[in-house]
Amino acid sequence: MQDMKVKMIDAPAGRIGGYLITWGEPGQRDLQGEYFTPQTDVGLDWYERRPVLYHHGLDGALKAAVIGVIETLRPDETGLWAEAQLDLNKRYVRAVQRLVDQGVLSWSSGSLPHLVEVSAEGQIKSWPIVEGSLTPTPAEPRLTDVRTLKSAYKSLGLDISRLGLSGKDATKKESGKENGQDMTEETGRALKRLPLADEREALKSTRVAVGSEYDALDAMDMLHGYMLLRSAKSFHGVSERYSNALADKVNRAKLKATKADELAYSTQTGFGDEWVPDLWSQQIWHKARQDNTILPLFQSIEMPSNPFELPIEGADPTVYYVPETQDEAHLTLGAGNPIPDSKVGSGKATLNARKLALRVGFSSELVEDAVIPVLNIYREQAARAIADAIDNVLLNGDRTTAGSGNINSDHAAPAATSKYLALDGLRHLPLVDKTANAVNLNGAPSLAKLREARFKMPGKYAARPSDLAWLVDSGTYSALLGLSEFLTVDKAGPLATAQTGQIGFVDGIPVFVSAEMPLTEADGKVGGGQNRKGQAVCVYRPGWYVGYRRKIAVSVDYLSYYDSYQLTATVRLAFVRFDNDVASCLYNITV
Repeated sequence: MQDMKVKMIDAPAGRIGGYLITWGEPGQRDLQGEYFTPQTDVGLDWYERRPVLYHHGLDGALKAAVIGVIETLRPDETGLWAEAQLDLNKRYVRAVQRLVDQGVLSWSSGSLPHLVEVSAEGQIKSWPIVEGSLTPTPAEPRLTDVRTLKSAYKSLGLDISRLGLSGKDATKKESGKENGQDMTEETGRALKRLPLADEREALKSTRVAVGSEYDALDAMDMLHGYMLLRSAKSFHGVSERYSNALADKVNRAKLKATKADELAYSTQTGFGDEWVPDLWSQQIWHKARQDNTILPLFQSIEMPSNPFELPIEGADPTVYYVPETQDEAHLTLGAGNPIPDSKVGSGKATLNARKLALRVGFSSELVEDAVIPVLNIYREQAARAIADAIDNVLLNGDRTTAGSGNINSDHAAPAATSKYLALDGLRHLPLVDKTANAVNLNGAPSLAKLREARFKMPGKYAARPSDLAWLVDSGTYSALLGLSEFLTVDKAGPLATAQTGQIGFVDGIPVFVSAEMPLTEADGKVGGGQNRKGQAVCVYRPGWYVGYRRKIAVSVDYLSYYDSYQLTATVRLAFVRFDNDVASCLYNITV
């Protein structure tokens, strides 16, 4: 189906465009089981302009505010193309424009029930467009509140008589039937009414369900929508209706609970009780964290299979000094040619994806009684924990399982589920695979020693500062501040920001401090004694690849038969290097 994402046509002016409607067919229907065709009457000649709303006026902040005007509706072979001018002077419109820039929003057309005609097969014959909405969930409720319409049309100076709205439609306290449609007493919104052959008998066997604006979405759609909304700077959490709708949809998963008495419940100290007071602020006090700095440094690819072979360059062809070609005997591809033959080598690196995961159980009472949106907080914290774990594994990964020798547990065998056993990381190369690339400092850092460690890598890597990065712990960073050659944040310019994690330069090489870089014993490994030594790893970034078989996935399942929730977060990734010379380190640093 045609992408309905709205695009910026003229960003400074706030002009947008995209397909408001796409044509379908019996085998290509929308979420309501219906489809438009080029023969659908969309009322193009009704108005020259139509209002633009956000999410059909259902958003709690924008409500029925008119955020722009549709000025162009043009049918083509794909659908109905719409162009609109956003009102950049309106509150919240700048935030909506940012969502358009991020590719989050799509068009969704709105009509009124008494204007709509749909065949029994689902073909939409009449759909006069009364408004166009920008929404993260296209094909959402198409039944627009008539009060919203009247307000929107009045603000644009448009005549509403053609819409066939009576005074009763906009009266909040009146109810009844209008044009054969049921009208709700509370909202005056026209609703489609399902025909019943025998209403009395049907009511005996029909399960009555309360609908919501999220009926057309499944659990993964809603979770994806949450992640998209969270990317907006104006995001302050989703509504309780959203959380409840998500819980209802995952209720059908029918998962089995595991061991008992491991759930976070509403009165358990340290695991929920602090969020269920009699009166408290509705803002959680977040723990301070350093931004993830390791993963963004490297190229990443999607793995279409596991394992996946990544082709890499092999040996270069040989270059020779040769004489001038002077006679016909040289005109051969054989031994007589003055240019000797050589070959271009080939190679491959194998990516094997490994899985990282977490699971959290908590009771429905905690969700009901907490003053903060627990589901949202848990999902966000789980995703952040997985992201931190990825940084940790890329930096500290070591698959050694022996009783000693693992760079993260040099004194005892690591636990079988330790995350760093997933793969071999950056520190593992100079400390284990090629110890010639490691320099034992045994003192305070100096520029000379940093250069010595850096040039343990071949010159073809070490002499490319723009492709290198230093990764340090916070203690080593503090020691680097004492070097006059260390270019600090105040002198490094816009690249050295908290957002990137970069905190300065050494010899033109960016320096990143990572919360996942541990202090170690004197041998550069984490042991059973006093881990007080710092470490600095120099990495040739193009020499490493991250492969994703599954990116971070977070799911929340409600187990109705246990009246509790299970949250899981997983990721499957691989980490591979070009050769054994793409990292070096300086260890045993006094901090």
